[in-house]
Parts: sequence; C-alpha cells; structure tokens
Amino acid sequence: MTSDRKRRRKWYHSIVARIFMISFVCIHLPLIALLITFQSVSEPGGTALVLAVLFATLVGTLSCIGGMWLLTAPLRKLAAVITTYRINGSFADEMLDKRGDDEIAVVTRAVCGMVGEITALAERVEGKAALDPLTGLLNGSAAYSVQVDRLTRLSGSAAPVTVVVFELEEMDVVKNIHGRETGDLALVAVGDIVRQLLQERHIAARMSGKTFVLLFPGDMPAEVLSICERIRLAVDRLEVGPLERGDMRVTFGLSVRGPGDAIADLIHKADMALFRAKDTNRTGLEALEV
Repeated sequence: MTSDRKRRRKWYHSIVARIFMISFVCIHLPLIALLITFQSVSEPGGTALVLAVLFATLVGTLSCIGGMWLLTAPLRKLAAVITTYRINGSFADEMLDKRGDDEIAVVTRAVCGMVGEITALAERVEGKAALDPLTGLLNGSAAYSVQVDRLTRLSGSAAPVTVVVFELEEMDVVKNIHGRETGDLALVAVGDIVRQLLQERHIAARMSGKTFVLLFPGDMPAEVLSICERIRLAVDRLEVGPLERGDMRVTFGLSVRGPGDAIADLIHKADMALFRAKDTNRTGLEALEV
C-alpha cells in the first residue's frame, strides 16, 4: 500500500503528467468554448461560434506556450549554469532549484552531485603529475598541463622548446598476432628506452595506446635529432618475447615552439607532422618535419 501511494505521488509530480494536463486542457479549450456558447446563447449564429472558437484557440495556444516555458525554465537555467561552468570553471548551484520530485529536479540534483565529485577529485590530484601505469612515463593529461614558459625559464637556454611525437607503427599487428600481453611488454620496453636516453630536463609522456610525446627544453635541433635517432635504432633492435629485431618501428613528428605557442599547440603541430609522415610512408628521422 505504501509503495502504491509513493508511485501515485511520483506520477503526480512528474513533468510528463504536468505537460499532459496542460496540453489536454489547452487543446480542448475550443470545444469548451463551443459548449459554453451553445448554453449561454439561445440561438448562436455562425459568427458567434467562429469568434468563440478563434478566441479559445488563441487563449489555448498562448496558455500552452506559457505553461511549457514555465515548466522548462529550470532546465534552461541548468543548461546555462553548465555552460558557464565549462567556460570559466565556476558552478553556480545556488541559482538552481534542487527541490521537487519531477525529472528536471532529479537531473539537477544529480548534476550538482557529479560536479561536486569532479571538483573534489580535481582538488586531490591538483599539482600531482599522473603517471602511465604501464610505461612509468607521464600520461597525456600531465603532458598537456606542462607550463612551457616556466620550462623555458628553468632550462636557462636560448634554444627553443621542441616537441616530438612518435608512434609505434606495428602495435596493432603485434597485439592481433601475439596477444595483448606481448604488446604491453613492448610498451614497457619502449618506456625503458625513452627513460634511458632522455636526460632529467626532458619530459616524456605516453599520450595513447601507441603514441608518445617528448619535450626538449633548451636543446639544439641537432641534439634532438640525435636522441630521436637513438630511440629509432633502439626500438628497431628491440626483442621482446616472440618479437624479433625489425618487428617494431617508429614514425616521428616534430614541432618547434613559436611566439605564444602553448603546449597544446606544440603537440598538435607535432601530431600533424606525424600524420604527414605516415601518409608518405616514411619512418625514422625522415619524418621529422617542422
């Protein structure tokens, strides 16, 4: 019995039920106007009937639009608050009406709770560079959070910041033929190679399943090319499980920082250079294009 009462109360507060009631009343206003006209006028003429129907239709249409506008106002306010949150990171939940049992109120409370959880999670990880658990390098989020200007000042060199993106070309084939475990071992080995060949001032991250990004602050182009060549040779000589020498190869893309370039711009430019290299079937240092 209690569950039946709760179910009826939930149906009564549903936004669907309110929309149905408004639509039902507004649609039937012309019919109601006709009935009232027939009862109030002894011999209603055609003009009276037409005017009554037109007036009732107009009132019904305006009432329906106004009712729908009022019912969906909380939803529009929620959308505006979410848009503001995405732009400047400020979530003004005090502007939202979280009371009620209708569907919009339930969604509003859920969104407020999710934003609170996201904010708390961001506060816990703020300032901590996240590591890729497989390779031990930074992950993509940590790479994108690098402050290039600060990196340049710390390097104390006039050389521009260089970003290199390289991709393991045969990873999909390796996983399909030899299984995911062999692919993971290959990624671990590549991570070891990168750590061995880079210096402390360099930054390395695994961006995705088979893509890596390297940041070189204060290194001349010849030094960057030399390190990339050593990575290429080391990966070419890699032997992991059933993988033999030559089974793994890499393609590179490179970008040099220009005035005002952010880390996202640099990674994007290097990524585009990588795609151009893949389109022309080039690997190794041939793919290093600005």
